Amino acid sequence: MRLFVRTWFQRFYAAFLNPDLLAKARLEAFPRAFTRQRKLNFPGTVLTILDVGRESSSLKLHRMSDYFSKPGEKMEVTQQAFSKARNQISEYPLRTLFEQQIEDEYHGLMGRLPARSDDGWTYLAVDGTKIALPNLPELRGKYFLIGANASSPTALGSCLYDISNNRLIDAAFSSEYDERSCAISHMKRYEELRPGDKKSMFIFDRGYPSIALIREFEKRGMTYLMRCRTKFNCEIDALPVGCDATVTIEGSAIRVIKFELSSGQVETLITNDTEHKTEDFKRLYFMRWGVECSYLLLKNRFQLENFTGKTENTLKQDFWATILASTMLMVLEEDVDEQIRKEREDKGNRYEYQVNRNKFVGIMRDDLIYALTAKTAQS
Repeated sequence: MRLFVRTWFQRFYAAFLNPDLLAKARLEAFPRAFTRQRKLNFPGTVLTILDVGRESSSLKLHRMSDYFSKPGEKMEVTQQAFSKARNQISEYPLRTLFEQQIEDEYHGLMGRLPARSDDGWTYLAVDGTKIALPNLPELRGKYFLIGANASSPTALGSCLYDISNNRLIDAAFSSEYDERSCAISHMKRYEELRPGDKKSMFIFDRGYPSIALIREFEKRGMTYLMRCRTKFNCEIDALPVGCDATVTIEGSAIRVIKFELSSGQVETLITNDTEHKTEDFKRLYFMRWGVECSYLLLKNRFQLENFTGKTENTLKQDFWATILASTMLMVLEEDVDEQIRKEREDKGNRYEYQVNRNKFVGIMRDDLIYALTAKTAQS
Protein backbone atom coordinates (compact mmCIF):
# COMPACT_ATOMS: atom_id res chain seq x y z
CA MET A 1 0.00 0.00 0.00
CA ARG A 2 1.42 3.37 -1.04
CA LEU A 3 2.18 6.24 1.34
CA PHE A 4 -0.75 8.29 0.03
CA VAL A 5 -3.31 5.56 0.75
CA ARG A 6 -1.86 4.82 4.20
CA THR A 7 -1.91 8.52 5.04
CA TRP A 8 -5.46 8.88 3.71
CA PHE A 9 -6.83 6.17 5.99
CA GLN A 10 -4.69 7.19 8.98
CA ARG A 11 -6.18 10.68 8.79
CA PHE A 12 -9.63 9.13 8.40
CA TYR A 13 -9.18 7.14 11.61
CA ALA A 14 -7.89 10.19 13.48
CA ALA A 15 -10.90 12.25 12.40
CA PHE A 16 -13.28 9.37 13.13
CA LEU A 17 -12.01 8.98 16.71
CA ASN A 18 -11.95 12.72 17.44
CA PRO A 19 -14.35 13.38 20.39
CA ASP A 20 -15.55 16.58 18.69
CA LEU A 21 -17.19 14.46 16.00
CA LEU A 22 -19.70 13.02 18.49
CA ALA A 23 -20.23 16.36 20.23
CA LYS A 24 -21.29 18.00 16.96
CA ALA A 25 -23.20 14.95 15.70
CA ARG A 26 -25.73 14.84 18.54
CA LEU A 27 -29.15 16.13 17.66
CA GLU A 28 -30.51 18.94 19.87
CA ALA A 29 -33.07 16.65 21.44
CA PHE A 30 -30.36 14.21 22.58
CA PRO A 31 -27.57 16.27 24.23
CA ARG A 32 -26.36 13.26 26.24
CA ALA A 33 -26.46 10.65 23.48
CA PHE A 34 -23.73 8.00 23.78
CA THR A 35 -22.47 9.26 27.16
CA ARG A 36 -23.28 5.92 28.84
CA GLN A 37 -21.62 2.62 28.11
CA ARG A 38 -24.05 0.75 25.89
CA LYS A 39 -23.78 -2.22 23.57
CA LEU A 40 -23.91 -0.03 20.47
CA ASN A 41 -21.60 2.95 20.89
CA PHE A 42 -21.06 5.95 18.61
CA PRO A 43 -18.28 4.39 16.44
CA GLY A 44 -20.32 1.21 16.02
CA THR A 45 -23.40 3.18 14.98
CA VAL A 46 -21.53 5.27 12.40
CA LEU A 47 -19.71 2.26 10.95
CA THR A 48 -22.97 0.34 10.63
CA ILE A 49 -24.50 3.25 8.68
CA LEU A 50 -21.34 3.41 6.56
CA ASP A 51 -21.65 -0.31 5.78
CA VAL A 52 -23.40 0.21 2.44
CA GLY A 53 -23.14 -3.37 1.16
CA ARG A 54 -26.14 -5.35 0.04
CA GLU A 55 -26.32 -7.49 3.17
CA SER A 56 -29.28 -7.21 5.53
CA SER A 57 -29.14 -4.89 8.54
CA SER A 58 -29.13 -7.90 10.86
CA LEU A 59 -25.92 -9.24 9.29
CA LYS A 60 -24.26 -5.83 9.50
CA LEU A 61 -25.24 -5.53 13.16
CA HIS A 62 -23.89 -9.02 13.84
CA ARG A 63 -20.56 -7.97 12.32
CA MET A 64 -20.42 -4.82 14.45
CA SER A 65 -21.37 -6.84 17.55
CA ASP A 66 -18.53 -9.25 16.85
CA TYR A 67 -16.04 -6.42 16.51
CA PHE A 68 -17.06 -4.33 19.52
CA SER A 69 -17.70 -7.20 21.95
CA LYS A 70 -15.18 -7.83 24.70
CA PRO A 71 -13.26 -11.15 24.86
CA GLY A 72 -15.52 -13.93 26.10
CA GLU A 73 -18.60 -11.71 25.91
CA LYS A 74 -21.51 -12.36 23.60
CA MET A 75 -23.06 -9.12 22.42
CA GLU A 76 -26.17 -8.89 20.28
CA VAL A 77 -27.56 -5.61 18.97
CA THR A 78 -31.14 -5.49 17.75
CA GLN A 79 -32.49 -3.51 14.82
CA GLN A 80 -34.58 -1.53 17.30
CA ALA A 81 -31.48 -0.56 19.30
CA PHE A 82 -29.67 0.48 16.13
CA SER A 83 -32.60 2.61 14.96
CA LYS A 84 -32.75 4.31 18.36
CA ALA A 85 -29.01 4.98 18.30
CA ARG A 86 -28.87 6.43 14.77
CA ASN A 87 -31.89 8.66 15.42
CA GLN A 88 -29.90 10.50 18.10
CA ILE A 89 -27.32 11.81 15.64
CA SER A 90 -27.48 13.79 12.40
CA GLU A 91 -25.72 13.12 9.10
CA TYR A 92 -22.92 15.40 10.37
CA PRO A 93 -20.23 12.75 11.11
CA LEU A 94 -20.54 11.12 7.68
CA ARG A 95 -20.68 14.41 5.78
CA THR A 96 -17.83 15.89 7.80
CA LEU A 97 -15.58 12.85 7.39
CA PHE A 98 -16.05 13.04 3.61
CA GLU A 99 -15.50 16.80 3.43
CA GLN A 100 -12.48 16.74 5.76
CA GLN A 101 -10.77 13.94 3.82
CA ILE A 102 -11.23 15.79 0.52
CA GLU A 103 -10.06 19.06 2.07
CA ASP A 104 -6.93 17.44 3.52
CA GLU A 105 -6.15 15.80 0.18
CA TYR A 106 -6.55 19.02 -1.83
CA HIS A 107 -4.50 21.00 0.68
CA GLY A 108 -1.60 18.55 0.31
CA LEU A 109 -1.89 16.93 3.74
CA MET A 110 -1.95 13.38 2.33
CA GLY A 111 1.65 13.52 1.12
CA ARG A 112 0.85 14.82 -2.35
CA LEU A 113 -1.33 17.28 -4.24
CA PRO A 114 -4.17 16.01 -6.48
CA ALA A 115 -3.19 15.18 -10.05
CA ARG A 116 -3.93 17.52 -12.94
CA SER A 117 -4.31 16.59 -16.60
CA ASP A 118 -1.25 16.51 -18.87
CA ASP A 119 -1.97 20.04 -20.12
CA GLY A 120 -1.83 21.42 -16.56
CA TRP A 121 -5.58 21.92 -16.28
CA THR A 122 -8.06 20.32 -13.90
CA TYR A 123 -11.35 19.31 -15.53
CA LEU A 124 -14.43 19.12 -13.34
CA ALA A 125 -17.86 17.74 -14.16
CA VAL A 126 -21.03 18.92 -12.43
CA ASP A 127 -24.23 16.91 -12.67
CA GLY A 128 -27.40 16.20 -10.76
CA THR A 129 -29.59 13.15 -10.42
CA LYS A 130 -33.10 12.59 -9.08
CA ILE A 131 -33.20 10.29 -6.06
CA ALA A 132 -36.46 8.46 -5.37
CA LEU A 133 -37.47 8.63 -1.70
CA PRO A 134 -39.90 6.49 0.32
CA ASN A 135 -43.43 7.64 -0.49
CA LEU A 136 -44.40 8.96 2.94
CA PRO A 137 -46.56 12.02 3.82
CA GLU A 138 -43.81 13.79 5.78
CA LEU A 139 -41.42 13.48 2.82
CA ARG A 140 -44.04 14.56 0.28
CA GLY A 141 -44.40 17.76 2.27
CA LYS A 142 -40.66 18.55 2.22
CA TYR A 143 -39.30 17.34 -1.13
CA PHE A 144 -40.22 18.06 -4.73
CA LEU A 145 -42.72 15.68 -6.34
CA ILE A 146 -42.61 13.85 -9.66
CA GLY A 147 -44.50 10.98 -11.33
CA ALA A 148 -48.20 10.42 -11.83
CA ASN A 149 -50.17 13.27 -10.24
CA ALA A 150 -46.87 14.60 -8.83
CA SER A 151 -47.10 12.14 -5.95
CA SER A 152 -43.57 10.72 -5.55
CA PRO A 153 -41.19 12.58 -3.19
CA THR A 154 -37.79 13.05 -4.77
CA ALA A 155 -34.48 14.61 -3.75
CA LEU A 156 -31.84 16.14 -5.98
CA GLY A 157 -28.39 14.66 -5.58
CA SER A 158 -25.68 16.86 -7.07
CA CYS A 159 -21.97 16.09 -7.35
CA LEU A 160 -18.76 17.84 -8.34
CA TYR A 161 -16.41 15.29 -9.89
CA ASP A 162 -12.72 15.95 -10.48
CA ILE A 163 -12.14 14.11 -13.75
CA SER A 164 -8.39 14.71 -13.67
CA ASN A 165 -8.06 13.14 -10.21
CA ASN A 166 -10.91 10.57 -10.34
CA ARG A 167 -12.56 11.91 -7.22
CA LEU A 168 -15.98 13.09 -6.10
CA ILE A 169 -15.01 16.26 -4.25
CA ASP A 170 -18.35 17.80 -3.31
CA ALA A 171 -21.96 16.68 -3.03
CA ALA A 172 -25.38 18.04 -2.15
CA PHE A 173 -28.68 16.46 -1.11
CA SER A 174 -31.41 18.99 -1.88
CA SER A 175 -35.16 19.05 -1.30
CA GLU A 176 -35.58 21.42 -4.28
CA TYR A 177 -34.94 20.69 -7.94
CA ASP A 178 -32.48 23.51 -8.55
CA GLU A 179 -29.33 22.23 -10.25
CA ARG A 180 -27.90 25.71 -10.83
CA SER A 181 -28.00 26.60 -7.13
CA CYS A 182 -26.16 23.36 -6.40
CA ALA A 183 -23.63 24.23 -9.12
CA ILE A 184 -22.90 27.57 -7.44
CA SER A 185 -22.49 25.74 -4.12
CA HIS A 186 -19.95 23.42 -5.79
CA MET A 187 -18.06 26.44 -7.19
CA LYS A 188 -17.82 27.96 -3.71
CA ARG A 189 -16.55 24.68 -2.28
CA TYR A 190 -13.92 24.38 -5.01
CA GLU A 191 -12.69 27.89 -4.21
CA GLU A 192 -12.11 26.67 -0.64
CA LEU A 193 -10.23 23.60 -1.86
CA ARG A 194 -8.09 25.48 -4.40
CA PRO A 195 -8.10 29.22 -3.60
CA GLY A 196 -7.17 31.41 -6.56
CA ASP A 197 -6.88 28.53 -9.03
CA LYS A 198 -7.22 29.71 -12.65
CA LYS A 199 -6.52 26.42 -14.45
CA SER A 200 -9.74 24.54 -13.78
CA MET A 201 -12.71 24.10 -16.10
CA PHE A 202 -16.24 23.20 -14.98
CA ILE A 203 -18.10 21.09 -17.55
CA PHE A 204 -21.92 21.04 -17.62
CA ASP A 205 -24.71 19.32 -19.54
CA ARG A 206 -27.41 21.29 -21.36
CA GLY A 207 -29.73 21.78 -18.38
CA TYR A 208 -27.36 24.30 -16.78
CA PRO A 209 -26.78 27.26 -19.16
CA SER A 210 -28.24 30.54 -17.92
CA ILE A 211 -27.02 34.11 -17.97
CA ALA A 212 -27.14 34.16 -14.16
CA LEU A 213 -24.79 31.15 -13.91
CA ILE A 214 -22.48 32.55 -16.60
CA ARG A 215 -22.22 35.81 -14.64
CA GLU A 216 -21.41 33.83 -11.50
CA PHE A 217 -18.41 32.35 -13.31
CA GLU A 218 -17.33 35.77 -14.56
CA LYS A 219 -17.61 37.24 -11.06
CA ARG A 220 -15.43 34.48 -9.62
CA GLY A 221 -12.92 34.43 -12.48
CA MET A 222 -13.64 30.74 -13.15
CA THR A 223 -13.92 28.83 -16.43
CA TYR A 224 -16.97 26.95 -17.72
CA LEU A 225 -17.85 24.71 -20.66
CA MET A 226 -21.55 24.02 -21.16
CA ARG A 227 -23.53 22.00 -23.64
CA CYS A 228 -26.21 24.37 -24.91
CA ARG A 229 -29.76 23.47 -25.91
CA THR A 230 -31.49 25.06 -28.90
CA LYS A 231 -33.61 28.15 -28.19
CA PHE A 232 -31.31 29.19 -25.35
CA ASN A 233 -30.42 32.22 -27.47
CA CYS A 234 -31.46 33.07 -31.04
CA GLU A 235 -28.06 34.57 -31.91
CA ILE A 236 -26.35 31.32 -30.91
CA ASP A 237 -28.94 29.28 -32.84
CA ALA A 238 -28.21 31.32 -35.99
CA LEU A 239 -24.49 30.44 -36.03
CA PRO A 240 -23.48 27.77 -38.59
CA VAL A 241 -22.23 24.25 -37.86
CA GLY A 242 -18.44 24.21 -37.64
CA CYS A 243 -18.21 27.70 -36.19
CA ASP A 244 -15.97 28.93 -33.39
CA ALA A 245 -17.32 32.41 -32.77
CA THR A 246 -17.81 34.86 -29.93
CA VAL A 247 -21.14 36.54 -29.26
CA THR A 248 -22.08 39.08 -26.61
CA ILE A 249 -25.26 38.33 -24.66
CA GLU A 250 -26.46 40.79 -22.03
CA GLY A 251 -22.91 42.09 -21.62
CA SER A 252 -21.24 38.65 -21.39
CA ALA A 253 -18.77 37.53 -24.07
CA ILE A 254 -19.55 33.88 -24.87
CA ARG A 255 -17.49 31.65 -27.14
CA VAL A 256 -19.66 29.29 -29.22
CA ILE A 257 -18.41 26.05 -30.80
CA LYS A 258 -20.71 23.98 -33.03
CA PHE A 259 -19.88 20.56 -34.47
CA GLU A 260 -21.68 17.61 -35.97
CA LEU A 261 -21.54 14.15 -34.41
CA SER A 262 -21.22 10.98 -36.47
CA SER A 263 -24.96 10.46 -35.90
CA GLY A 264 -25.70 13.74 -37.67
CA GLN A 265 -26.74 15.47 -34.45
CA VAL A 266 -25.40 19.00 -33.99
CA GLU A 267 -23.85 19.85 -30.63
CA THR A 268 -23.45 23.42 -29.39
CA LEU A 269 -20.94 24.23 -26.65
CA ILE A 270 -20.49 27.59 -24.95
CA THR A 271 -17.51 28.69 -22.87
CA ASN A 272 -15.58 31.66 -21.56
CA ASP A 273 -12.26 29.91 -22.24
CA THR A 274 -9.87 31.45 -24.76
CA GLU A 275 -6.88 29.14 -24.28
CA HIS A 276 -8.04 25.84 -25.80
CA LYS A 277 -8.19 25.20 -29.54
CA THR A 278 -11.43 24.53 -31.40
CA GLU A 279 -10.65 20.85 -31.85
CA ASP A 280 -10.09 20.40 -28.10
CA PHE A 281 -13.65 21.08 -27.03
CA LYS A 282 -15.37 17.97 -28.36
CA ARG A 283 -12.90 15.83 -26.40
CA LEU A 284 -13.23 18.02 -23.32
CA TYR A 285 -17.01 17.85 -23.24
CA PHE A 286 -17.09 14.07 -23.49
CA MET A 287 -14.70 13.86 -20.54
CA ARG A 288 -17.74 14.55 -18.37
CA TRP A 289 -18.75 10.91 -18.88
CA GLY A 290 -16.73 10.32 -15.70
CA VAL A 291 -19.46 11.85 -13.53
CA GLU A 292 -22.10 9.78 -15.35
CA CYS A 293 -20.12 6.64 -14.49
CA SER A 294 -19.92 7.75 -10.87
CA TYR A 295 -23.70 8.12 -10.71
CA LEU A 296 -24.12 4.67 -12.24
CA LEU A 297 -21.91 3.28 -9.48
CA LEU A 298 -23.74 5.19 -6.75
CA LYS A 299 -27.20 4.19 -7.96
CA ASN A 300 -26.56 0.66 -9.19
CA ARG A 301 -23.57 -0.77 -7.36
CA PHE A 302 -23.97 1.18 -4.11
CA GLN A 303 -27.77 1.09 -4.31
CA LEU A 304 -28.07 4.77 -3.41
CA GLU A 305 -31.87 4.63 -3.44
CA ASN A 306 -32.02 1.53 -1.24
CA PHE A 307 -32.41 3.53 1.97
CA THR A 308 -32.10 1.82 5.34
CA GLY A 309 -34.39 4.32 7.09
CA LYS A 310 -37.50 6.33 6.32
CA THR A 311 -37.02 9.63 8.15
CA GLU A 312 -35.39 12.68 6.59
CA ASN A 313 -32.48 12.30 9.00
CA THR A 314 -31.76 8.67 8.09
CA LEU A 315 -32.09 9.43 4.36
CA LYS A 316 -29.38 12.07 4.68
CA GLN A 317 -27.23 9.67 6.70
CA ASP A 318 -27.52 7.04 3.97
CA PHE A 319 -26.73 9.57 1.22
CA TRP A 320 -23.53 10.78 2.88
CA ALA A 321 -22.56 7.22 3.85
CA THR A 322 -22.74 6.25 0.18
CA ILE A 323 -20.68 9.28 -0.89
CA LEU A 324 -18.03 8.54 1.76
CA ALA A 325 -17.89 4.79 1.06
CA SER A 326 -17.55 5.36 -2.70
CA THR A 327 -14.71 7.82 -2.07
CA MET A 328 -12.90 5.29 0.10
CA LEU A 329 -13.21 2.71 -2.66
CA MET A 330 -11.91 5.18 -5.27
CA VAL A 331 -8.80 5.67 -3.13
CA LEU A 332 -8.31 1.90 -2.80
CA GLU A 333 -8.97 1.38 -6.52
CA GLU A 334 -6.26 3.91 -7.34
CA ASP A 335 -3.84 1.93 -5.16
CA VAL A 336 -4.70 -1.33 -6.94
CA ASP A 337 -4.25 0.33 -10.35
CA GLU A 338 -0.80 1.54 -9.29
CA GLN A 339 0.16 -1.98 -8.20
CA ILE A 340 -1.01 -3.35 -11.57
CA ARG A 341 1.07 -0.74 -13.42
CA LYS A 342 4.18 -1.62 -11.42
CA GLU A 343 3.72 -5.34 -12.03
CA ARG A 344 3.38 -4.84 -15.79
CA GLU A 345 5.75 -1.94 -16.44
CA ASP A 346 8.56 -4.18 -17.77
CA LYS A 347 6.32 -6.55 -19.72
CA GLY A 348 6.01 -4.41 -22.85
CA ASN A 349 2.22 -4.50 -22.91
CA ARG A 350 0.61 -2.48 -25.67
CA TYR A 351 -2.32 -1.37 -23.50
CA GLU A 352 -2.49 -0.03 -19.96
CA TYR A 353 -4.14 -2.47 -17.55
CA GLN A 354 -6.57 -1.31 -14.87
CA VAL A 355 -8.77 -3.01 -12.32
CA ASN A 356 -12.29 -3.79 -13.52
CA ARG A 357 -14.20 -1.12 -11.58
CA ASN A 358 -17.55 -2.89 -11.53
CA LYS A 359 -16.02 -6.12 -10.21
CA PHE A 360 -13.81 -4.25 -7.74
CA VAL A 361 -16.73 -2.29 -6.30
CA GLY A 362 -18.88 -5.42 -6.21
CA ILE A 363 -16.27 -7.25 -4.14
CA MET A 364 -15.10 -4.42 -1.91
CA ARG A 365 -18.49 -2.84 -1.23
CA ASP A 366 -19.54 -5.73 0.98
CA ASP A 367 -16.12 -6.07 2.63
CA LEU A 368 -15.07 -2.45 3.12
CA ILE A 369 -16.29 -2.02 6.69
CA TYR A 370 -15.19 -5.55 7.59
CA ALA A 371 -11.69 -4.63 6.41
CA LEU A 372 -11.76 -1.38 8.37
CA THR A 373 -12.80 -3.09 11.60
CA ALA A 374 -11.04 -6.46 11.26
CA LYS A 375 -9.10 -7.45 14.36
CA THR A 376 -5.49 -8.46 13.93
CA ALA A 377 -4.03 -11.54 15.57
CA GLN A 378 -2.26 -9.24 18.07
CA SER A 379 -5.54 -7.59 19.16
